[in-house]
Amino acid sequence: MINYPKCAPRLFLCLAVLFLGGCAVSTGESITGGAPLQTSETETTAPVPGNLPTTVAILPFQNGTGSDFAYEVVRRTIANHFTTTNYRWLHWRDVDRRLRLAGVESPAQLQRLSNQEIAGILSVDGLIHGNITHYNKTFAGVYAQIAVGVELSFVNSADDVLWVARDVQRSHAGGVATSPVGLILNALAAARHLRGELNLYRAADDIGRYLAKELPAPKVLSQRRRPTIVNVVHSGAGQVLKYGDRLEIGIEGDPGMTAAATVDELGVIDLREQSPGQYVGSTPIPNSLNLDSVVVTGRLQDDFGQTVSWISPYGLLRVDNQPPNAVQSLHAESADSRVVLSWSAGMEQDVEGYRVAISETLTGDVTTVLDSQDARIVVDGLVNFKTAYASVTALDAAGNISEPVSIPVVAAPDSRFGSAEPLARTLPAVINGVVKLVPTPDPYYMRSNSRVATGATLLIAPGVKLNVSPGATLTVMGEVVSFASSNEPFVVGDIDGQGIGTFMVVQSTRAVSLKGIAISGAGIPISVSSGNPLIADCVLADNRFNALVISGSSRPVIRNCDISGARASAVIVEGQAQPVFEGNRFAGNEPFHVQNGSTYELDLSRNTFDPPASNMTILGNVSY
Repeated sequence: MINYPKCAPRLFLCLAVLFLGGCAVSTGESITGGAPLQTSETETTAPVPGNLPTTVAILPFQNGTGSDFAYEVVRRTIANHFTTTNYRWLHWRDVDRRLRLAGVESPAQLQRLSNQEIAGILSVDGLIHGNITHYNKTFAGVYAQIAVGVELSFVNSADDVLWVARDVQRSHAGGVATSPVGLILNALAAARHLRGELNLYRAADDIGRYLAKELPAPKVLSQRRRPTIVNVVHSGAGQVLKYGDRLEIGIEGDPGMTAAATVDELGVIDLREQSPGQYVGSTPIPNSLNLDSVVVTGRLQDDFGQTVSWISPYGLLRVDNQPPNAVQSLHAESADSRVVLSWSAGMEQDVEGYRVAISETLTGDVTTVLDSQDARIVVDGLVNFKTAYASVTALDAAGNISEPVSIPVVAAPDSRFGSAEPLARTLPAVINGVVKLVPTPDPYYMRSNSRVATGATLLIAPGVKLNVSPGATLTVMGEVVSFASSNEPFVVGDIDGQGIGTFMVVQSTRAVSLKGIAISGAGIPISVSSGNPLIADCVLADNRFNALVISGSSRPVIRNCDISGARASAVIVEGQAQPVFEGNRFAGNEPFHVQNGSTYELDLSRNTFDPPASNMTILGNVSY
């Protein structure tokens, strides 16, 4: 709500433009080339005589810059300087509190009220309206070009516009301050990368200091000048402190004063004058203290007992000694050579990020540490089917760390593998759900018939061993996926040399992938009567009858398998079956490698045979 009177005379002040050599070229967030220019542009109306208020409030500013940082800093900085003038000033925090109680939550709502309505809510007879027009920074080497601009309007409760001002400060800033107070700012900037923000503070401070001199105000009633403060800084700006940190506070002002700072719940911190007008002090942060956005107020007192207070504009103080709650619902999803971790972030607002630690054992050394801003992270570079352990902690802005939450994780090409339930050492009669077989020092046992139910999924890792009783058969009605290979096979053996009958019967229309099965001396290792399973990289050796029996209307794909030593034809094909054979090696099978009794011709041209394929080793409608 900026009110500019049409007929009021204006005084336009433009300080000389100072070129520091060359020009600066914008490149997004930084500038290159020569040093940036430095200007100050101010335009004010002449003050209207008379009708000056006695009690004044600085209202929340309109923010035309889109910077939340500007909204927080500029008004407070200007308020600091304006409160040195001869009015009774309503503290800006009290202004905001009274507006909230009246249901005014934003500057947009404030604009819909008249000056008389606002003055009535705040119990004042003078108002300062403001609009932040500029707030940005660019960089060139160690220098920063900054711009801070405001428009102000001073009105009384009768709606008279007493004074209007526009000011834009454009200046360069850089180098290193060497005063005691400046050293606090330098250390803060170095630690928190706030150099640009601190320069913006200084530019806002310049505007406030100049406009406070221009603001029309009643004359001083007392001839004794009160102490002057020009700056209050503290090391908590832009960060959150915790136990073990020290809060450093500095005041710049008149020399020879008694200086102190006050912080709610922390008390009074005495400051010492280390050089003329430079007051510095510090205090440790206790482990029981927690503060949420409190002001740091500097105070100077002269020998006559006159005291002046100044709120630091460099941000509110936050102290946090409470670690975040542990993450919840930690979940791992398998992927090829990686896992995807996700968890619940909870309701806490101060969590800055999460740390994920990976170790090879539950209590072993950490091998990988990753950070995430989100409640999700991808952990790459894992070995498939090798169990690792992931631990997740939450970190807040102060660096407090939650209790860790850990789970085992395993990478695998199938996303279900990590969360699948391991089967018991002895296979049950019916296998339900999503379950898995994993390699262990001891083998699994199938002592009687077992069935993979229609809705079930059995996942088999490489290197699994399964011992089978002579009359036990695994019937596949659901999904089976073996990830074994010729290098890490799924080894099927007998119990105490008793032999194996028919190991597996496939009767499923779901996905069945039988890779890397190694079985020797069985009656019939695999029988397929329906579906189109993949049988690949298997070794089916020295079978007492057949290696494969393929029947019904099934369409299996048999690829890169070693099929040898069968005593009653290696492969029997019957009914309407249409198997596909690719890259298989047949050797030493009696009396035939393949015996085709189906109604379809078989193409065996992409396989090798020893003894060679002929009408003596291949029977039926077959091309080779």
